[in-house]
Amino acid sequence: MSRIAALHPELFHYTTAAGLAGILKDKSLWATHSSCVNDEEEIFGFYDRILPSILRPILPQISDSDFKKIISGFKVAASLWHDYYITSFATTDDKLVSENGLLSQWRAYGSDGGYAIALDTAALDDVLRKEGESYPEIEYHLGNVQYRLNDNRRTDDQDTDGMIENLEKAFKEFVGSEKKKGAADLAKWLTTLSLFFKHNGFEEEKEVRLVLAQLGPGLESESELQSVKQHPVCTRARNGEIVPYVELSVREINNVRQHLPIKRIIVGPHRDKHDRKRAVQLLLKQHGLNPDIVTISDIPYRGW
Repeated sequence: MSRIAALHPELFHYTTAAGLAGILKDKSLWATHSSCVNDEEEIFGFYDRILPSILRPILPQISDSDFKKIISGFKVAASLWHDYYITSFATTDDKLVSENGLLSQWRAYGSDGGYAIALDTAALDDVLRKEGESYPEIEYHLGNVQYRLNDNRRTDDQDTDGMIENLEKAFKEFVGSEKKKGAADLAKWLTTLSLFFKHNGFEEEKEVRLVLAQLGPGLESESELQSVKQHPVCTRARNGEIVPYVELSVREINNVRQHLPIKRIIVGPHRDKHDRKRAVQLLLKQHGLNPDIVTISDIPYRGW
């Protein structure tokens, strides 16, 4: 079992009625392109707010203007290296929240009510491992999102701190070598860390995210990468914009997709919540799933 599965046995994915129906029908999760998620600083905020605190002590001798040029160069390169696709989950250590959902998430869905899908983390981890076997060149990450650094330029997460140490090591090798050794490792840790830091205004979400990185515009034209197998990119319309996404699913058996590791579905607060529960139960039966896994949130929130 992975450390993330040990820390969070369940992950909660909040969605709309249409999203729930699509997940059950397609037997997949949608990972949305990073440019279309709810944090407008996604990825690049890391380079402005977090990265200077990590790297500046390594180069105390250079001017602030030169250091800013280094950071700016990393930001430009990051936009070319990869395209990133993200699926977000909420976590909780509170039994009541686990049973009833998070009020702030229900508020986000307003009069629509919303639904929370509780997934088995260890089983989801296994799904990712098998996806990695099908797409060996694509990077998959499942981890805790961080919102700030401690005074010692570390976090409260062991995995993240290990990545920061690897980044520092690669950066020291990169700046200390005329041939820029360590560039590949530096790029790897820069991009990975940038995906797991968000503005502290989002801290209440306690987000765990699933991220996959596919070749970006700066690498797709490289001849040696032309044969790399990538996830097909789909698109959907949302509020007047085109949203790219990829589907993540359990490996097919005899050309039939298997169900995601769903433990239960919580119907959000709504005046028609009992009718909605019955509708979801019928939807689950339609797809060959146990209708008894549907529950209703007890939170007395009125979202209309």
